[in-house]
Formats: sequence, C-alpha cells, structure tokens
Amino acid sequence: MNVCRVVGHRGDPESARENTLDAFAAAIEAGVDVIELDVRTTSDGVSIVLHDPTTLRLWGRARPVGEQTLAEIRELGVGPIRIPTLAETIDLVAATSPRPGFGRPTVLVDTVDADDAEVAWRVLRDHPHTVKETEPGNGTMGQTTAGRGTVAIEWCGDAQAMRRIRELDPSATLAHNHLGGALDHDLLRRQRPDTVNVEWTLLTRDLVTEIHQLGLRCATWTVDSAEEMTWLLALGVDQITTNRPRVLRSLVPVNTGENLMVAGSSPLALAWADADALAGASGLTVEVARWVCVARQIAEWTIAHTRTATLGRITTKKHAADIVTAVDVAVEERVRAIIAAEFPDHLVVGEELGGQTQPGRPTWYLDPVDGTTNLANHLPWTSMSLALAVDDQPVVAVVAQPWSGEIFLAVRGLGAVRNGEPLQIGAVRQLAGTALLTELAGHEFWPGMQPFLASLADEHVTTRVMGSGTLTMTRIASQSGIGGLVHEFHAIDHLAGVLIASEAGARIVNSDGGDSLFPSHGGMLVAAPGAAEKLWPLWERALAEASDDGPIGG
Repeated sequence: MNVCRVVGHRGDPESARENTLDAFAAAIEAGVDVIELDVRTTSDGVSIVLHDPTTLRLWGRARPVGEQTLAEIRELGVGPIRIPTLAETIDLVAATSPRPGFGRPTVLVDTVDADDAEVAWRVLRDHPHTVKETEPGNGTMGQTTAGRGTVAIEWCGDAQAMRRIRELDPSATLAHNHLGGALDHDLLRRQRPDTVNVEWTLLTRDLVTEIHQLGLRCATWTVDSAEEMTWLLALGVDQITTNRPRVLRSLVPVNTGENLMVAGSSPLALAWADADALAGASGLTVEVARWVCVARQIAEWTIAHTRTATLGRITTKKHAADIVTAVDVAVEERVRAIIAAEFPDHLVVGEELGGQTQPGRPTWYLDPVDGTTNLANHLPWTSMSLALAVDDQPVVAVVAQPWSGEIFLAVRGLGAVRNGEPLQIGAVRQLAGTALLTELAGHEFWPGMQPFLASLADEHVTTRVMGSGTLTMTRIASQSGIGGLVHEFHAIDHLAGVLIASEAGARIVNSDGGDSLFPSHGGMLVAAPGAAEKLWPLWERALAEASDDGPIGG
C-alpha cells in the first residue's frame, strides 16, 4: 500500500518560526516524513535557509539576502531564533532522534533560483551526513533510503533550478512543478523527475491517475485544512505539504515497518466537497449525503453572517431575560428558505418561528443563535444548532461556533468531526481536577442545581455555566470538559450537540437513568466514558433532594 507522505512546510511553522532549527526540530517531533525548506545564498557564498529574497518579513531588515554576508545574517534574531545555514540544518536532522516508530525525515530543498540551487547542491554533496548515492527504493515511487546517520535529499522548485540540479547530478531525486493545463510529457522525459508537484486546487482524480501511470509520485502544496487533506487523500496523492503537519499526521497511516497503523481521517470531512464524493467514500445514500452537505453549507453561511451582522433592536419573548435579536430571526429565516428549496418535503421546527412535526417526516430542529444573551452582551460564546431527525431518531447534526470558526458535524453511525478532524473522547479515570459544563434554567437555578454543584465541589470538580446549551453538549465531543448537563432536554437546543457528542464516544444518561438521544421529557447528561458512571449518582441524588424539598428559585 502506498502511503501519503507528510511534508512539513518550512518545518512546523505552527510550533516555531518557519525555516528555523526550532521549526525543524518541531517537525521531527511531529512525525513528518519530509522537511521542506528554502535556500538563499549570502554575498559571501553561504547557503542559508530562508524563503524570501530579503530579510524584511521575518527578521526586520529590508535588505536582499544576496547583499548581506553570513556575519550580517547572524546578527538577526533573538537568542536561538536565528536564520540557520543549510549545513547546520542537515546537522540537526542527522542528530535528532525521530519519534518512536518513525524514520529520519528526508529533506526537501525548495529553490526558485538556479544559482542558489547549485550552491546548495555543493554544500550537500560535501556534507558528511547526506546520502551520496541513490539507494534502492523503499516501496514508494522515487524515494531513496538513507543509511544510518544520514539524511536523504530531494529537490523541488523553479524549472531552471531543477534543470541545473539534473545537470549536476543525474541521480538526484527531484520534482517537476506542474502549474496547470496538460502535462508536458516531453519536459518530463528531459527532466526525469520522480515527482510531479501540483498546487492542490488544480488536482483532479484524472490528473492523479495520469501522473501515477507515468510511474511518478503526485505531490501537492500547501494544504492546511483537515477537510482538504481528507479530499486529497481520497484522490490518492502521495505527498502533501502543509503548515499543520500534526493535523496531517493524524489523518494518514504510519508505516512503522512492522504494521500499518489505522488512518484517522473521516469521510465526513468530504461534506466540504460534494454529496457524490461523500456518498462514495462513506457508503451513505446520495440523498443522505445531500442532507449532510447542505447542513455543512448552512453552518458556513451562519458563521459569516453571525460574525458580521448587526444585532438590530433587541426584544423579549417570555420575560425580560428571554431576549431575541435580528440575527436570531435572520438566520432562522435563511435556514428555512434553504431547506424549503433543497428539501421541499422536510419540516422545520425552530426557536423563533416554531413549527410542528409529523410522523415519518424528516424534521430539522433549529436554534439559530443558542446563547442570545451572550451575543447581545458581546460575549463570544454562541452557536447555531441544526439537527435532522425522523420521528425520535436523529440522523444528521451540525453545530457552528461563529467566534472560533469551528463546525462540528455528525451522522448517526458514522462518527463526528470538527472542521474535518475526527473526534474521539478518551476515557476519564477520576473526577478531581476536571470541569463540568451546565446551564441555568433561563436566568434561574434549576431544581437540584445547588446540591448537585455542592456534590461536584466535594469531588473537586469545577462547574462552568457558559450560556449556550448547544455548546455545553457539543464541546464534550472535543473534550472541553468531562461532561455537560442540562436540566431539561429540548431538541431545538440540544439534539445536534447530543448526536455529535454521542458519535464522538460520549455516554448519554437521561434524568430517568435511560440513554435515549431524544427523550420525551427530563434532563440529560453527556459525559466522557468513565465520568458518566461517576456523575450520574451525584445527579440522581440531587434530583431526589430537589423532589423532596420542592423547586429551588434563583
């Protein structure tokens, strides 16, 4: 099986400044297969690792690299954060122990200038830790195997630079940058690359197939979204360059030499693409895949609108603390219009405009802004909740958190993702030191809340009241707290979050001790495995005390 290689773009720039030794060390720790770096040449002929032609953007000096000596380059930066030479970088890669189960990464040298390429090539030719000869491949197309203590080198970049490398070294492993249109087969024969490098937006399945039929690797750059990564993995690309190597590493299999570890990607990430792609990858019918893709598109629109729309006149509903803004109404009206256009036979039950269910009819439960009080008071903790159910069986759920840009998505039996990254809740062994999320009954305490919080305090659990029941349930899926509890379940507010948490592995406990995702009455606890079993007795006892004492006011 051919496994996609993880390429750290200029190291791991999420962890450290790009193209520095710290960034390269972080990339090795992240488990990259390849470290990509850029080279420039100083005025005294030293190959350094830097992308830009000047040192302005990252280092604050508005001078071309070619007009500065190495000594002047050394002046830039603070402490260990400096511009390294190419030789120093190879020393680091050779000396650093890879993560257990991973080999030493290859170094991919990227250059846009033929002269810079030649200077770098001569440095690497003479370096004691670089591969001197191409060795037999290790099972992937065109990849060389470094011996112990050595660093394998590959090349990519400008066509003239690659031509220079090929002239200098007939056995060099290099990439051809394909910039669109038909593949130039004549150029490929002259250049003899091992890889065709394509900007990711230009890739199609047919192009990937054509590259593979030529016996070449298909590489792409620069991809930072888990959803885009998943789509590219589904296309069969062999190499992805990213600024987020830890995310990509979590999505692809790892060949340890003994076994192939299971990939962490989810077909739900393809809801970002189209229904046919999602259906083909997940086994869903195209109809259900359309439900998922439309829900995803609604979430994207809601994030943009909620972030930018004015609140308008704030009015009240049941009482003075039950408020509504123009954003609530506008989002609900837009969502209803989309669902009516896409699925005319579906029903909508919404927070602001109501609605009725009918037996057997697919019904969308919508809260356009869960956390309206937070929104009106400029507290960035609100969400949009949308769940599709048939009778009491939830099928699709999406929650959008506008202020973080996160989209949580789940399909019954298919798992849950956050912005394309699979969600899986780990087991909890103890309660002490953890946090539990709950909500008020509007603006008041709910019956049993005070004794429940007291029992949590006895267990050294901290309680958080965040102001959005949707997020209280949803964010348990991303392990933001060990559990979320609402005193009264409402499908409009909670069904989407409950399905997402459940598909991520949370345990569901109703206030009657049952485990229905869509109870007809009572409250609900959503918690990590291990925590639910410890929290339920505390909640059960608090409910019993409240029943004996009568309702508790705020």
